[in-house]
Amino acid sequence: MARFQHTVTLAPVPRRWFESCVATLHDLAEDTDAEDTSAQGARLRLPDGRPLPGLVLARGRHLRPGARYRPVHEESGEPDADQCVTVRAWDRRRETALEVVTVDGAPDHPARLDCALTLTSAERPREASLSVTLTPSDGKRDKHLGGTGRVHLDLDGWWRATGRGRHPSRSPLTGTLTHAYARVGVTVVPRPAPDGRWLVTVKIRARGRSFARPLVPLAAALLGRRARRACAESLDRAAATWNAQVPALVHMDAERLRAELTDALLGARRAHTGKE
Repeated sequence: MARFQHTVTLAPVPRRWFESCVATLHDLAEDTDAEDTSAQGARLRLPDGRPLPGLVLARGRHLRPGARYRPVHEESGEPDADQCVTVRAWDRRRETALEVVTVDGAPDHPARLDCALTLTSAERPREASLSVTLTPSDGKRDKHLGGTGRVHLDLDGWWRATGRGRHPSRSPLTGTLTHAYARVGVTVVPRPAPDGRWLVTVKIRARGRSFARPLVPLAAALLGRRARRACAESLDRAAATWNAQVPALVHMDAERLRAELTDALLGARRAHTGKE
């Protein structure tokens, strides 16, 4: 087994602001209208009346379980049959669940990517989870290209851990990556720093599977120092990006945040097409 541990310092996110952000995202989605204007699907219109380009409601009723959305090809204007987002649940008091499917028909390595995102109670977020499954479409020959990833965040546990004098009994953020030849487990535990920021410790454990079981300790012995340095540098870069962007975001009120999110939806499309 190979092990790694590193601690970074992060700007804090107030729980009240996070909950306001989740509520704003739900408000924005619920206030968006679907207009059935074409055979390819219903076009979406933002609450301020501007159309939301690049996405159509291809099946079902907007935000109802089973509703399916597809991105639109920029050149043809038709929905992309290889990508879709499906609403599995949309209940603020209970659960919000989305499924994203992408099919890659590359002739050399065709594959399907399934992602599922779940949030328990948008009114009072308690936990969130993400699962990702990559499935090769070429049978056993490409078995080594597939795998799964799972992340679970206990939001109650996270903010308890960042409070003064509260040491968590378990990691509030956990993740696993499973491959045919290896399994990686990740735990993330925050604690309060003296200056009010978060000290976040990341621990990684990697174990080989099948015939690769003895290879992971060997690789750790040969490349361990270099791999640990690379992981530490990646976490430090991620922390620097977080600390450069988050403080400004958490000072936004709900109205400003909603405006920023709306502009971001349109701005991403303009940046991609070069249109104003």
